Amino acid sequence: MGDKPVFSCRCHVFKIDPNTKKTWIPASDGPIQVSFFFDPSKKAYRIVSIDNGKLVINSTVVAGMTFSRTAQKFGQWSDQRANTVYGVGFSNEDDLTKFADQFEEAKVCVARDALSPVGPPPPIEEDAPRRLLSPGPDQRSNASFESEPVKLRSSESEERSRSSDLSMDDAMKGLSLENDRLKASLNQSQGNLKKWEVELHTLRTNNSRLQSALHENSRNIEEWKTQLLQYREENTKLRARNEELEMEIDNLGHMRNGAHSPKTLKKQSKSNLRTEEVERVKQILEKVTAELVEVKEENTRLNAQLRQNDDRNGVSKHVYENSMICQIQADMELRLRELVDMNRKLLTYARKS
Repeated sequence: MGDKPVFSCRCHVFKIDPNTKKTWIPASDGPIQVSFFFDPSKKAYRIVSIDNGKLVINSTVVAGMTFSRTAQKFGQWSDQRANTVYGVGFSNEDDLTKFADQFEEAKVCVARDALSPVGPPPPIEEDAPRRLLSPGPDQRSNASFESEPVKLRSSESEERSRSSDLSMDDAMKGLSLENDRLKASLNQSQGNLKKWEVELHTLRTNNSRLQSALHENSRNIEEWKTQLLQYREENTKLRARNEELEMEIDNLGHMRNGAHSPKTLKKQSKSNLRTEEVERVKQILEKVTAELVEVKEENTRLNAQLRQNDDRNGVSKHVYENSMICQIQADMELRLRELVDMNRKLLTYARKS
């Protein structure tokens, strides 16, 4: 009982270059028939392909073989006995799937039969597949073709072979370059992620510092507001005292019936001077009050500007903020000193009067 064909298909057949072990060499000019044969007596599967009387594939399926799908329409397997690697390319993915399923089924059957107490299969006859595929007399006449020297291919077949080899090389190079590009993109993305995490941490730290500085500035402004209210109350009291003194002076003048003695003239001149001094002090106080309002508005504007410029560098923000706060504090202290000096002068003048 001889081999029986169990599956057949047409595909492009390649063999690995024995020198480089990296490039594929076309084993035929175009698609050829590849068949799975099963020998019931030996319980062995073979993959056989013949092109124009030449044995292209004669691979015995063993349990350790693996069929790998390296592309959408291309697959390969390694044959240790033949010391080569076979590659098959199909016109569509369905044919490749059928071939891979048949290969896996044959490997499973061989592995299952290997568990039974059956000796190793006898040597494979290379003429068996040729007899099964072409049992007629014409096939026997082609047997002499194998003993003759292999003739050179035509220029057209050589060009097709070279173009197929170049296309496979270009495809493999393209896949390698794409893989390298994806790896580089992944590494760059990971580096950018770490850099963004560091920048985010820095921005959060700077934001916390700015918030602390703004809170401190707000507390200082509240204290200055309290002091300003106190000075205003004291100023109001001084104004009331000044009005009382003016009323007393007017009463004294009316009591003396408008006498124009030197003493009266002196008192009137003093009163006029005091009135002028009070008016001048009033103007100064109003000016200082207006300046304090302007300082408050400027401080509010600076706070808004600090909030809008959060994207600045952390160190420059801190230095800029501290300088502005120090300047505002210096201006406020200067205005407060002027108010205190003015209030002291008014109190001294009132006591002397």
